[in-house]
Amino acid sequence: MKGFNFYNLARSTLRVLFRYVWKLQIIGIENIPANGPLIIVANHSSLLDGLVMVAAFNFRLTFFSAAYLFDVLGVGFVLKKIKAIPVSTYRKTVSSRRTVKDALDVLKNNGILMIFPEGGLYKTDEIVNIKSGASFFSVKAKVPVLPVAIIGTKNILPKGRIIPRTGKIIINVGSIINPADDIESMSCLVVNSLNKLMIGDVK
Repeated sequence: MKGFNFYNLARSTLRVLFRYVWKLQIIGIENIPANGPLIIVANHSSLLDGLVMVAAFNFRLTFFSAAYLFDVLGVGFVLKKIKAIPVSTYRKTVSSRRTVKDALDVLKNNGILMIFPEGGLYKTDEIVNIKSGASFFSVKAKVPVLPVAIIGTKNILPKGRIIPRTGKIIINVGSIINPADDIESMSCLVVNSLNKLMIGDVK
C-alpha cells in the first residue's frame, strides 16, 4: 500500500473515532488556507495530538517526529508510511542537514509541515518557550504559519496514562502568521498566538 493511500485510510478512520467518541469540534475553519505551502504549529500535551491533527485537516500533513520512534515496532511502521521527518533527540541523533533539506523540500512542493514547537509533551496551560524549527523554516522559505490550539486531549489521555478517558476535543484554529524578518520575532508571534488560542472562547 502506498504511503499516500495509507494516510487517507488512517485519516478516514481517525475522523470517525474522534467525531463520534470524543465529539471533535473545529473552530476557525475559515482561517485554514485551501492549500500549501504552509507550516502548522500546535501545543502538545497528549499522545493523541498527532492523531487529532490528522483527523482535523483535509490536506496531508508531514510531521516531525523524534528519530528514536522510527525504531519502535508498529510506531516506526506508521511514521515511515506517512513519510514523517526524523528529528534528533538525546535518544537518537540524525543528520540535521538531512532534516532541514527534507522539510524545505516539502514546502517547495507546496506541502504542509506539522510541527509541535514545544519539542515534547507539556502539561502547562501556557507556552513559554518553543524550539526554533518552525520559525526557522517560515523565515527561511518565506512560508506562513497557521497556529492551532488542541484543547481537551491532555484530560482524555494525559502523559503517563494508557487508557483514554471520555471527554470532548476542540481544535481552535487561529489566523495566519506571515513570516517575520528574523527567527526570534517569528517565535514571539507564534508563542503569543498559541497562548491566546489556548485560553480563547471555545464554547
